[in-house]
Amino acid sequence: MKKLIIPLALILSACENSSSVQLDSPEGMTVFNGVSDSAVGQESGTTRLYNKTRATNTSASAPVPPPTPDTNNNNPSGLNFLAYRYNYGFRLPARAVAATSKSHAQTCLDAGPRLCQVINSSTSAYNEDNVTANLSLRAEPDWLEGFKTSMQSSVEAAKGKMTNNSVSAEDLTRQILDTDARLKAQKTLRDRLQGLLATRDAKLNDLLALERELARVQSQIESATTTLNVLRKRVSMSVVNINYQSESVAVSQSALAPIGRALKGFVGGFSRGLADVINFLAGVLPWLLIVILPALWLFRRWWRSRSSKKKIARTKQSQS
Repeated sequence: MKKLIIPLALILSACENSSSVQLDSPEGMTVFNGVSDSAVGQESGTTRLYNKTRATNTSASAPVPPPTPDTNNNNPSGLNFLAYRYNYGFRLPARAVAATSKSHAQTCLDAGPRLCQVINSSTSAYNEDNVTANLSLRAEPDWLEGFKTSMQSSVEAAKGKMTNNSVSAEDLTRQILDTDARLKAQKTLRDRLQGLLATRDAKLNDLLALERELARVQSQIESATTTLNVLRKRVSMSVVNINYQSESVAVSQSALAPIGRALKGFVGGFSRGLADVINFLAGVLPWLLIVILPALWLFRRWWRSRSSKKKIARTKQSQS
């Protein structure tokens, strides 16, 4: 057990001399001087071992790593990390909107994902004279310079013009530096925890607590690494939003559309009415030929016979 106390004293004294780092965790734990409350336990385990080590080895001499420089409040490199966003608007003939948008998207795809990535592409056609398209790209700055020139040339070739050209930037310097500093501190803590785990003479409870703390720190390292990669990706590749709008014309084909729809409706209504008449005749004609006409002919014969009998009767009465 004495062999365990001395290495722990050296490591924990080094933790004391390094810069203090506070790390957030799901359990609400805090890390002070590189040692977590959950890792050292409560009344037993690593806490007692750490207190004993400090009491008995305050004068222990060992190479202490230099403190980690605080980069949260300044930028040692003097660089600014800016994420640029470009917005372009074009007005083209209606027939050229979809084709131009598709050609620009294809240019980005041909360049490859390292230089350009298509985020979104959409086209909406309300009628023949009202067509819109939107294209969102993520492009490498040097490649984007050449793409802007070719983009404007293709729009001019399609007899279009630029209506909007704006650029904005988001400063990500503080986020990147803070995330990078936090990541370095977590890696230092991970290395120290791994050094403590390398001591096989520690108690089982201490080892389990250290393993849990090491797993938590490793999870935070992976999360911080992902966040840092995303931030650096936003800096290394600019976002480009392009809007395509069809030109407005004085008298468009859509203005005459109501008359065309009315004529089509008239022809359709007349056709439907004529069809109803034909259907009615088709249903009535068999009754007319088989039932109604023979019934009328019989009624007529009966009526003539009756009239003839009445006439003969009146003649006889007059003669008598």
